[in-house]
Amino acid sequence: MDTIESVIRRMTRLAVEHDAVNLSQGFTDEPPVFDLVWAAVVALLGGDDDQMDRLGTSTLRELVPGAEPTALLDRPLKEVLAGLQGRPDRLNQYSFPFGLTELREAIADYTERLYGWRPDPQTEVTVTLGATEALASVLAGVCAAGDRVIVPQPYHEMYPSQAAIFRLEPEFVTLVEQASAGVWELDRDEWAGAAARGARALILNTPHNPTGKVFSADDLAWIADLAARHDLLVITDEIYEHIVFDGHRHESLAALPGMRARTLVVNSISKTGNATGWRVGWVIAPAAHTRSIRAFHDTMVIQAPTPLQRAAVALLRLDPGVYDGLRTAYARKRDTLVPALRRAGFEVSPPEGAYYLFARYRGVPAIGDRSPMAAALHLIEEVGVASVPGDTFYATGTARDQYLRFAFCRSLPTLEEAAHRLATLDP
Repeated sequence: MDTIESVIRRMTRLAVEHDAVNLSQGFTDEPPVFDLVWAAVVALLGGDDDQMDRLGTSTLRELVPGAEPTALLDRPLKEVLAGLQGRPDRLNQYSFPFGLTELREAIADYTERLYGWRPDPQTEVTVTLGATEALASVLAGVCAAGDRVIVPQPYHEMYPSQAAIFRLEPEFVTLVEQASAGVWELDRDEWAGAAARGARALILNTPHNPTGKVFSADDLAWIADLAARHDLLVITDEIYEHIVFDGHRHESLAALPGMRARTLVVNSISKTGNATGWRVGWVIAPAAHTRSIRAFHDTMVIQAPTPLQRAAVALLRLDPGVYDGLRTAYARKRDTLVPALRRAGFEVSPPEGAYYLFARYRGVPAIGDRSPMAAALHLIEEVGVASVPGDTFYATGTARDQYLRFAFCRSLPTLEEAAHRLATLDP
């Protein structure tokens, strides 16, 4: 398979060109979690931990002693902040390529708090330049050219693209929508057959993009048994871990008996923190694989930005109750877009997790007879709503011609505007 330009990013560019509501790419138009932003501000300005603490706990009167209050209010903010810049500076410089010690410790604590197992921050945790680079470092570190990698489809387009870069052989297995039940299921015989043909690894994304499937405890137990029987590594992409609905819960495959030695976890702050542009992620891997993962990571990118790493510590140490608010907000967004799509003639199974709607469009009169790309272009150019063609997420089979993907991670006003525009498609 050739490496090609991202279709998802192309649809974003077309959305901008045509002033369409961008529901194609999975990023929001809402600000990041404030605790994350504030931690970045004081890291950038303070430059070390002591000065971060001082900036975070002091009043302006204490930080600018002797200043006349009214005059201080009239000074440009830039001028005030310039006088607060810390010296010496550590947090705007190179850090260890594999991540700040305090962030690796926070990742280990976060994993233990949520999933009941604690990776060793020294030998099992590597901080990366987002989840995309994390996956690339894992594939480079644990696979060799010619290795087979099992990729469930529909998939995120980076999985087969990265496999192509490293000359790996993707073996596709398919999740199938049971529309009457509103669920997506795996064909265990198909997955077992792929594993039996000698695959090196399986890429497992849960909660799943684009279908919204949350792999159940029973699914994961079966996958763990499959991995043990066929000596498979499992690379778990868990970036949507907190975005789950209707009583579903994300489970950690690595927490199952015997699976810490076989599981490589890819994660990031992008979705949880509303900070997709920060590019701070991580890999949790068995110590035996960490050295090769870190070597590739160091060679390709050196490190994630030091001050943003330091800020990520604040996000990972927030009270777990913050995730309840995240789930509630996304449920409202989902429940805004699902009925709008259905009124327009789309068929969609409400997702169990993540923030995408993988909608069947053949019943929409204005676009039902078009190819996925032609249908998506019509929506952008004539309706003013951007989606992603369904064939972007498949390599084989006929399901690829049935779907468009819509992201519901935008603000409620943006989604309401998208719903208003989609109303012009009402059959």
